[in-house]
This record gives sequence, structure tokens and C-alpha cells, in this order.
Amino acid sequence: MPERGPFLQSSLFKLLVFLLGTMLLGALLAPPLHFVGKHVAAEGWLEGGWFHELHRSLAKAGFSRYFNRALLLAGAILLWPTLRWLNAGKPQPPREGTRGERLLRQFQLSPNPWWWGHLLAGFALAAGTLLLLGGFYVGRGWYEIHDTGKPLLGILLGALGTGLAVALLEEFVFRGALQSLAAKLLRPRALFLALAAFFAVVHFFNPPHGLEAGTVTATTGLWMVGQIFAHFFSQFANPSFLLAEFAVLFAIGLVLGYTRMKTGSLWLGIGLHAGWVFGVKTLSPLATRAFEPGAMMPWLGETLRVGAVSCLVVLLTGFVLWLWLRKRYGDPFSEKAEKP
Repeated sequence: MPERGPFLQSSLFKLLVFLLGTMLLGALLAPPLHFVGKHVAAEGWLEGGWFHELHRSLAKAGFSRYFNRALLLAGAILLWPTLRWLNAGKPQPPREGTRGERLLRQFQLSPNPWWWGHLLAGFALAAGTLLLLGGFYVGRGWYEIHDTGKPLLGILLGALGTGLAVALLEEFVFRGALQSLAAKLLRPRALFLALAAFFAVVHFFNPPHGLEAGTVTATTGLWMVGQIFAHFFSQFANPSFLLAEFAVLFAIGLVLGYTRMKTGSLWLGIGLHAGWVFGVKTLSPLATRAFEPGAMMPWLGETLRVGAVSCLVVLLTGFVLWLWLRKRYGDPFSEKAEKP
């Protein structure tokens, strides 16, 4: 049940402080993170071997990419003190069990003895369906294969590493941390929809395409916040954007939210998330669109992440998961008697 009482003592106020604090801290962390990343790339400390793809990413990434990662880092840093603040003066959960079990209870998660199977099944389903869609586009002549000059194994390993890293970080932040915070304010069905919408919206807090930060200083992150807000609101005036980009991420948020609420675990969602990123990152270097920009919108876009067809494939994946899970576990939208 949502809390009632003085606004400055409410969970809603504390959650707003967490979100605004995350943005401010992320803006302040982005410049030093950019400096460290570029320094590591320039020195070549990660070049060659297992971390070569990371070296390439650090060297190639613009300030906006470092800014996005700084926001996630800021959220992770502020998460624990926010949880302590939210629970201040309230009965604490029982301290029985290991530290890991207590941490799971804190995030309203349950131990998952099938975590490895869920991880692999989610990855195979998401990556498989997306790569099949990409193969269909190539077969129809909508995408064209080209020679990248890179070994296929390197592309696959790079896509796998990126997929796992992004999935672990974002699932912990969104379906772990933020869900446990928002559960103090919203009933399960409202939480399911709100978090999916928030997941989609956050992914469009990006600067305009091609925007260069120039010389990075200590205040560049704050400047970037202003640019992002201006660009963010302009995107939602475009109907094609809503159908082709926002709808895909909203559908992904719904599917990931359902698996988390149904299984009480993040592992199936991590597998799905990693598989979708793997599919996009594998095909993007190998194939490019064979049509004029915007000619196939809102159905197809520059990558598999864009387009109403991709949205339908994600929803079909969700339907397959519903068929698999519907007789397992409990009602994902049941009211919880206790909140951690």
C-alpha cells in the first residue's frame, strides 16, 4: 500500500531525492570517468588479449557514453543509503540466514535454484529470435551483409561481453534496486507498468545524435544534462519515434518485469536482456540497412532495436515465456503482506 503522511517524510519524496541525486552525482562523475577511460585507452593497458574489446570501447566512446555509465554508477552508489533512509524507523526484516539471503530479502527477491538454466534459456530465446529476425531482413534484401575486416569470433565475443555487462548492471538497477524502492509506493500491477515505462523513458535521456562535448571539463556533465532534457522532450513529438523506438523498449520492459515478478528472481531477465543486446551487437557490425533513412519507418530502422516489427518479436517472446511460466510459481501481481 502507498504510504500516507507528511510529504517530506514519504517514500515518494525520498525516491525523488534518489533520482535527482543520481542525475547530479552522475553529471559530476562523468568527467573524471571520461578522463580515466581515455587515459587507460591511450596507455594501451587493456589492448590485446581478453580485454581488447573493452579497450576499443574506451577509446571510441564519446562523452555521452561515459555520461550514461556514470548515471548507472551513481545509482548504484546511492542505492544503499537510500534503502537505509527509506527503512529508517521501520521494523527491520529478520536477520536469519546468510548475508546473501538477507540481501535478496531486502530487494524482494527469492533464491533461484534454477538460475543457470533460466540464464541460458533467456539468452537463447532472446538472441535466437532477434538473430532470426535479422536473417529474415537480410533474406528480404532490407539489410545487406558487408565485410567488416574483423574476425567473426571477435565480434561474437565482444557482443557477448557487452550483453552480459549491460544486462547484469541494468537488471540490478531497474528490476532489483528501483523495483524494491517503487514497491513501497505502488501496487504490483501499477508497479509493473510504471517501471516498464520508466525503463523505456530513461533510455532516451541521450544528447542529440552527433553532439560533441568538445573539451571535457568538470562542468561538462551538467551541460550535458541540459542538452539531454531539451532533446528528450523533442523526441516525443514524433509519432514514428513512439511506434518504432519507444514501443520496443516499453515491450522489453514489460517482458523483463513479468519474468522478475513471476519468478521472484533476476536471472531469467538477465539472460533475456543479454540475449537481446547480443543480437543487436552481433548483427550491427555485419549488416547495414539497404533502404534510405526513414523509408521503412516505423516498421524497420537502422538496427534491430528500432522498428515496430522488433516490438512484435519482443511481445511474441513474452508470449512464449507466459506459456512456459503460467503454471509455475505464483501470481506475479499478488499483493505482498510485507514490504522489506
